[in-house]
Amino acid sequence: MLRLLAAAFALAVGTTLVCAQNLAVIKERRNVMKTIAKASGINFKMMKGAIPFDLAKAKSNLQTIEGELPKLKSLFPDDSKSGGDTDASAKIWQEKAEFDAVIDKFVADVKGTENTIKDAATFKAQYPKIVQGCGNCHKDRNGFAPRLADSFKKLDQ
Repeated sequence: MLRLLAAAFALAVGTTLVCAQNLAVIKERRNVMKTIAKASGINFKMMKGAIPFDLAKAKSNLQTIEGELPKLKSLFPDDSKSGGDTDASAKIWQEKAEFDAVIDKFVADVKGTENTIKDAATFKAQYPKIVQGCGNCHKDRNGFAPRLADSFKKLDQ
């Protein structure tokens, strides 16, 4: 009887923990990050000269990034700290105001950069600011997310 009660209790606790993981929001934020990564990756390749510069495409990608970034602020509720293969750092929840401020600054930087790009030369001069904005969350240590290179690898899976 005691084993049956212990098993029932373990099942109830396990079910509660699984329910506490908001897998839908984790999946949604991963999709937002994939969209940002795709747009950023194309622009990064243009910046490096790996693919031809296309002003319309570069600006379209910046608009995609600008539109997707603000979504992240609402995609880290308390019930999404674990599960769903998340790599989000606990720092997001510990320093939520700072996290939101980093996103707000990043959005403003993207808008500002988009308005200054007129050709390949201005793009190559301005786009590193966007890359730096990504790095404000994706740091080697003590960031809101794993290193940028590691995150790109995982998102490509």
